[in-house]
Amino acid sequence: MRMYQVIIVEDDPMVAEIDKQYVEHNSKMAIAGIFQNGQEALDFVRTHPVDLIMLDYYMPVMDGRTFLVKLRAEGILADVIMVTAASEARHVSELYSYGVSDYLIKPFDYNRFQTALQKFVSRREAFAGDKAFNQEELDKVISPEGQRGGQFVDKGIHPVTLEIICSFLREHKSEKLSIEDIAKNVSLSRVTLRRYMNYLIDKNSVIGGVDYSTGGRPSAVYIYIGK
Repeated sequence: MRMYQVIIVEDDPMVAEIDKQYVEHNSKMAIAGIFQNGQEALDFVRTHPVDLIMLDYYMPVMDGRTFLVKLRAEGILADVIMVTAASEARHVSELYSYGVSDYLIKPFDYNRFQTALQKFVSRREAFAGDKAFNQEELDKVISPEGQRGGQFVDKGIHPVTLEIICSFLREHKSEKLSIEDIAKNVSLSRVTLRRYMNYLIDKNSVIGGVDYSTGGRPSAVYIYIGK
C-alpha cells in the first residue's frame, strides 16, 4: 500500500503532537519528521522527498509564509495544508496563491482535519498514472462528494475567493466600505471585487449605496448584512 510521507512544521509541541496523532489515524500516512520552524523543514525537504506538509504560519526563525515562498522557488511541489491561527483574509489569499491545498484554522476539529487528509489522498490517487479526464470526472476529483471547494458557485464566482471577501466583510459588518477599502485588504483587483460585490448584493448579503460626502465624485459603498 502506498504510504504518503508527511512532515509537521509547528513550533508548539502540544499542537505538533495533536497533529501527529491525527495524521497517524490515517492508515495511508507516515510521519517523516516534525520541525519547529520553516528553516529546519526546508533543510529536510531539500534532501528528503515528502508528499504532504502540515504547516503553521507563526513560527520563529522562518515563518510559514517565508517557508512557502522558498519551497515553491526551489520547485518543491509537495502538497501543503495550513494548520494555523492566521485567519486574516490577506493571509489566506496569499497562501492559497502559493499552492496551499487546504486551510485549517486553530483550534481545529478532528473531523475537519481528517477530511483535509482524505481530500489529499483522494486527489493524489485520482491523479496517479496517465489517465485523461472528462469534465465531470475532473470536477469530482476537485470537489469530492459534492463539496464546493474547487467549483464555481456561480459564473465567475469561486467559493475560496468569495469566502476571503466575506471574512473581511464580517469583520467590518454594518460599516460603509468602498471598493478601495476592500481591495487593499483582500489583494484583489477592483474589477474582480465589483463582480463579487454585485453577486453578494444579488444574494442579499450586501447593500450597495453611494457616498456623497467625499468632497468630489460620489463613491459607491457597500454594507455587509449577511451572517
